[in-house]
Amino acid sequence: MSMLSRKATLLIITSETSEAERLMSVLREEGLAGQSVSIPNGERLANAITERGCDLILCCSYDRDVDLDGVLSAYRKAATDVPLIVITDAEHWASDADKARRGGARALTRRNDNAHLGIIVTREFVDLLGRREASALHARLESCEQNTLSLIEVTSAGVGFVQDGLHIDVNPAYVRLFGYATTDDLLAVTFLDLILPEEHQKIRDLLKRADQGNLSDSATLDVTCIRADDSQFEARLLAASARIDDEPCLRIIVQPVKSALPSADAQEDQASVTRELGLKRLLDEIENHVGADRVVERPFAIFFVRIGKSAELLRDMGLMLALNLFDEFGQTLSAVVGERGLVGRVSDDGFGILAAGVEEFDAKALSEEIKERVHLSSRATGQVSTAADCDIGYFVVKDRASDATDMLNAAHRLCVGHDYADQDHQPGHQVPTSLAARVKQEVEGDDVAVARKIEYALRNNQLKLVYQPIISLMGDNQENYSVLLRLLDEEENLLEAKDFIGAAIRSGLIEEVDKWTIRAAIEVIGEQRRAGHNLSLFINLSEDTFRNPSIVLWICDCLREFDVRGNWLTFQLQEELVVGNLASIGKLVETLKKIKCKIAINRFGVTERPEMLLQGLSLDFVLLKPSFAQNLADDMDKQQRLSQLATLAREFNVKSIVTGVEDARALTVLWSASVDYVQGNFLQRPSPTLEVQA
Repeated sequence: MSMLSRKATLLIITSETSEAERLMSVLREEGLAGQSVSIPNGERLANAITERGCDLILCCSYDRDVDLDGVLSAYRKAATDVPLIVITDAEHWASDADKARRGGARALTRRNDNAHLGIIVTREFVDLLGRREASALHARLESCEQNTLSLIEVTSAGVGFVQDGLHIDVNPAYVRLFGYATTDDLLAVTFLDLILPEEHQKIRDLLKRADQGNLSDSATLDVTCIRADDSQFEARLLAASARIDDEPCLRIIVQPVKSALPSADAQEDQASVTRELGLKRLLDEIENHVGADRVVERPFAIFFVRIGKSAELLRDMGLMLALNLFDEFGQTLSAVVGERGLVGRVSDDGFGILAAGVEEFDAKALSEEIKERVHLSSRATGQVSTAADCDIGYFVVKDRASDATDMLNAAHRLCVGHDYADQDHQPGHQVPTSLAARVKQEVEGDDVAVARKIEYALRNNQLKLVYQPIISLMGDNQENYSVLLRLLDEEENLLEAKDFIGAAIRSGLIEEVDKWTIRAAIEVIGEQRRAGHNLSLFINLSEDTFRNPSIVLWICDCLREFDVRGNWLTFQLQEELVVGNLASIGKLVETLKKIKCKIAINRFGVTERPEMLLQGLSLDFVLLKPSFAQNLADDMDKQQRLSQLATLAREFNVKSIVTGVEDARALTVLWSASVDYVQGNFLQRPSPTLEVQA
């Protein structure tokens, strides 16, 4: 998106809503502003800047309730790059101009001088975008430099950095190339000592040119190098100017004309490098297909191809023969894919593919073609193979994209999921996409009929939200509601979630259902908050949804569309689906936390060691499974276990919620156990309306 097509988000400081609306209307008519938010004074200025992502601040100093000194003080404390524009009246122009100049304001204009205000807003917004772009480019430059250093660490070529004839840094390949035991041993040797004495003069000339800044382009020299054991080898030096820790130096790449390493070691090292570089090249290429703000202008697909039964082949055929077969498989795969995509080796038995300009139909066709045409050599089975010798998972990326590693992880997850699909999938049903569907759900005979009802409801907006309050036992005045779902079929029959969610998971429709629910809930809470109701909503995320690497970007788009803050929402993840995937789930939780969303674990206490979740994830709530509340007053063991879980949550500063409360006697026990919140039909049944206090 170009700078000129962007519209600013304004933060207007005034106590008069009508004045804020007037200013916004003036700037919107000129195409200079897109959204706005107003605050009455400077007390919450720093929070408003951070939470609302504003681009410009307009301070109406002519408002009698606005303290310009206080606003300028808060602005200085915020230490923000967002420009402050002071709007004053003629009577206070001189005094306000002096204050604004000393307070760090970028500009001053008179009230009702709309033309001048428009010029200032245009100038400051373009300048702000330029600064942000420069900052982003600087960050990318630092990232590129770091990636370069990381690449140098794994490359097979010897790379060293020389300053005033001394080594200041070298990579491991450089140390091995010259036969030194450690990096420190080599750093103690001057660069000239590594070159045959008869060739020292041309090295001195090179170093002199570098010191004088005359080495604008890279230079190439053929030299004879000396190892630590005084043996020699012919090499080609590629020298270029570089910087280490902002200090100028000379980067030397040493490429032996004939391998200076024993052939077996060289082969092993090169194989390792191939995998490292293949993965990095693939990830870099994925990032190249993603535009500004993670927008995908042209859809593409990420594939993960894994050689089938690779462990058995390694066991039966031996390491080297099996790896040779895997290499041949990779060459065949590259030949079949051809110019349609980039193939990268990412593990011994795994390959990643990026195919540009590919939609779902094309991705499926390429997947089938690979299965049909790419086979292991007949040496693997003793006969020509006709069955697929690989598993394939692919992930089509469009609209918005997440991190490259997340997308590759998604393709890998779908690939390894074929193990479950082959064992548990029944003919006639769509292949399920989550472990919950494959392992924990039994296919039922009416799934196809229920799936049709779900598709009808999605097309015709026949899904309905209902809400059940989560009530505080500790006097908390925050109004929390759990978002539940109902479905109206073609005959207007109302189905509860338990009647169709299982079928939605097994038929691969659960992510669409979740997205409908999330967007509808965000729209509702936006309306409620604007009406002055201080409430929060709890929303469930299924496994398919929270494993989608682009889901957080999609949630951000919804928040932006309805002008809703992330801290008004709590997303619930089921404990059984989180356990065993703490590393990947932890990244999702961390990302949701960055947009201020809260996180809850549902059905907490099912696993043997629930404390692992509290230690591994940054949680706000845990919801205990409904069975804890059943016959609670008469079950001492259950009371003890519930008290232990509530205490455990409190130790990690996490609020506990008991669901499924159906009687008054259970409430007494829960209050005694110091449970924070309760939810259940005894307190209030789910309702299609939100009955909130103003």
